[in-house]
Amino acid sequence: MGLNASERTYLAFLLPLRLWIGGYLLYQGIRKYLRDFSHADWIKAQIGDLDKVELYAWYKSFLVDVVAPNRELFGTLVMYGEILVGLCLVLGLLTRFSSAVGLFMLLNYYFGPGMARGGAVLGQQQTFIVSLVVLLLTNPGRTLGVDGFLFKRK
Repeated sequence: MGLNASERTYLAFLLPLRLWIGGYLLYQGIRKYLRDFSHADWIKAQIGDLDKVELYAWYKSFLVDVVAPNRELFGTLVMYGEILVGLCLVLGLLTRFSSAVGLFMLLNYYFGPGMARGGAVLGQQQTFIVSLVVLLLTNPGRTLGVDGFLFKRK
């Protein structure tokens, strides 16, 4: 027994949201790859001078103590994370899992660049966080996505 017609219709309404967020993350990840993001001073470019920027104390200490000493590793994780999450969302592949990973990434963007810059950057992070929660809860990859083929109900 597969999805009934109304379930497919409701999940299809989320297709533009899934494609938009997936396409955006994929594009951003590819841009980072082409600019050799992980080897650049991306912390300063994305967040600012960690000594001067105002962030939550617990997150600032995470950035200073864990991320900054391992900036190349974290830059690589960010770059490939955006590419993989974006690609999975566009294809509708492992949509719930990729939405959860994307949500984790976007929460970090919210606490880092979003909080440091405020304004539109912060608003964008909040919008993407809410959108990824919707994708996580609804699993729209089952409609016009690979998940529909992988996880057919019998």
